[in-house]
Amino acid sequence: MTSQPILPNPSSSEQVTFSNSLASLRGTAASFVVIYHAFLLFKVSGLDTPQRHGLNFSEPFHMLVHGLIGFFNGPAAVVLFFVLSGTVLTLSLRRSKGKGLAHLAGYYVRRLFRLYPLLIAVTLFAAAMHWLYFSDAPTAGATSWMNGYFNQDPGLIETLLNAVGYSNSLNSPAWTIRTEIIASFLMPLFVVLTRRPALIAATLVVLVALMYAPLHIGHVNVYLIAFFLGALIPNYGRMVADLNFRFPKWFRYLLIAGALFAGMFVQRIFRPWVHVDPSSVLVVSLAATFLVTITFYGRSEGWLASKKLVFLGDISYGLYLLHFIILFAFAELLGPMLGADPSPVSALAMMAFIAALTLAVTIPLATLSYHYLERPLQDLGRKYSKQIQSADKTAELSAANTRPAVETP
Repeated sequence: MTSQPILPNPSSSEQVTFSNSLASLRGTAASFVVIYHAFLLFKVSGLDTPQRHGLNFSEPFHMLVHGLIGFFNGPAAVVLFFVLSGTVLTLSLRRSKGKGLAHLAGYYVRRLFRLYPLLIAVTLFAAAMHWLYFSDAPTAGATSWMNGYFNQDPGLIETLLNAVGYSNSLNSPAWTIRTEIIASFLMPLFVVLTRRPALIAATLVVLVALMYAPLHIGHVNVYLIAFFLGALIPNYGRMVADLNFRFPKWFRYLLIAGALFAGMFVQRIFRPWVHVDPSSVLVVSLAATFLVTITFYGRSEGWLASKKLVFLGDISYGLYLLHFIILFAFAELLGPMLGADPSPVSALAMMAFIAALTLAVTIPLATLSYHYLERPLQDLGRKYSKQIQSADKTAELSAANTRPAVETP
């Protein structure tokens, strides 16, 4: 994540685009979510739902679990996804030619074809697995968290609600897609609000207030600030990155380590028993914004230049949505081998093994999804988007040509 300094140039018309480094970051985060979920499956020394328990320094294996789910912090990775989405969607809106309703319609068509095809396909896959594979019997030795999923067959209405993003009862990680859909709708407004410092300050005040508001909308209000912070990066991140790159290398590494530690462990240390803690989400959002900023403006090098990680970034949407179903399929198949009271070493080894199996199966499935479902339909969305914008331009030209000439005196 190091780079030569980038001099700020606010007046430049240069358009920075989504980079391989950001793709690597996204692919890494998606992989971390898989591993995080795997380490929540089975009890270690009787520890149930470890993500909701405070630190227990008297039990070494409990501390090991806390360390693992802190390092592979799934909720923090999700916040990173949201910040990345804010940046990417801002770049998309800036690159897209046109204005007015046609410009907005083209953007919404692209988002529709980006988010919904895979969501619908995975929802149908999840429903089929509920009907044909998963049982409602709890697994001995599993955590309450694991036994709380995939334990009842869905009906048609429930399946439809999942397919449109309203519910995530069939595939828990899909709650983030509901947040993405709402944030995608608001992003054109967010981009407008990033143009002036006074508007930015007012928007941040409103979004922070919304984080703490007692709204029952699936915590969407808590995470909107991550998208807005991401939207600030293309306009204002260059100055932050340049300042960071002027520091000595040891200090830059210290800042990165501090941001990573805050993102991974702030809630684990202070308020793990709160499902979605606004204060922790705010800290993680700021840390993620710093990491995305220095990655976005830095030179692609080291592990961020890895083609394998860039590839994981390309397939990250499928990896993220599919992994939960595959993970639980392996957990239900292999979990009974542990028995009702597994040793800590056996439970940890089994969870690590299931994480590896899940990645080994989900990555090929996500690759197929990316090449044969996501990319073709994204291309179709871009095609329709261009047609909408072209039709609007044609209408404008036609209207201009039919206006009566103004006589000069």
